Amino acid sequence: MAKFQTSLSKIDVIDLLPEPANSDAVMPAITPDQKIISWLFRMTARSNNTAHTADILKRQTRNPFDKSSAFLIQRAQQPTDDWQTIATLSGHSFQDFLDAGAPLPLTAAEVDHFRRNHRETDRLVGRDFLSYHNELPSPVAELYGLYRHRARLDTEATLFVAQATGSTSIAEKMADMLAVGSFANGHECVGHLSKTYSVPAAFDTSELIDRTCEEAVRRLALPIESPAHLLKLSPDEISVLANHIVERHVLSSRAFLEKANLLAEARQDVHRLEPSQRFSTAYQEGDLPQDLAWGLRLKKAYATLFPAWSGTLD
Repeated sequence: MAKFQTSLSKIDVIDLLPEPANSDAVMPAITPDQKIISWLFRMTARSNNTAHTADILKRQTRNPFDKSSAFLIQRAQQPTDDWQTIATLSGHSFQDFLDAGAPLPLTAAEVDHFRRNHRETDRLVGRDFLSYHNELPSPVAELYGLYRHRARLDTEATLFVAQATGSTSIAEKMADMLAVGSFANGHECVGHLSKTYSVPAAFDTSELIDRTCEEAVRRLALPIESPAHLLKLSPDEISVLANHIVERHVLSSRAFLEKANLLAEARQDVHRLEPSQRFSTAYQEGDLPQDLAWGLRLKKAYATLFPAWSGTLD
């Protein structure tokens, strides 16, 4: 019986392990000064709240067979993985979505499907980072390199998922969540020369995903006999198309750092407010630009995910 109890305890421990990281690459061991990498690990870690811990301790006092049954029933009735994944990306908890009357945008399986539908051929993070070490000081060089790396992967993922499903709906919802997360998670930042830069801004590839969705829809509308039809493209051709889109529409280092700085400062200024008021207050007070494309894209994302909160934005 003791052996059976030990195996069940391992199941509970495994249930508390982190979710897969945003990058498929194996992360190196972190040191205290690696703030960006540290944030990535914490971003993908599940929250170990008091209620969940108390529930585990309570179940440990039961009969092992009762404990196993309760564990499986709880996992079946409460698909917390979905909401934890959405909370990680968007920066808003399940309670925020509930208060706003918003449904679950995507399931964890759909998010994982999008994240993993890309090719890693010659696209290592280190290559993008080293390309900009000479022109930008650290740590902003790492931050901009991470942005360019995610831009390539997300653009490819949009095309691959659209080809596999014949739809861009998953990519469009991912773009909304990544845009919202760049502001809502903006208090996670790195500093350089008295300025702060939002780390989640590096994951906001929403504008590139939008451009790629437009291209995917255009190619899906072509006659099926056309060699340019999305379903006729090989993986290599998709990679070439994705790189072409990224090179044309990726933000310059100056524009990206300005965006990351504004997002971090705007989020910090409204940290005292309720989640439902943070974005609308920052937008109305002019902390976020209303004349730049990414500012309008962020407004659109909030209006899409939280329509009940968007009434005050105009």
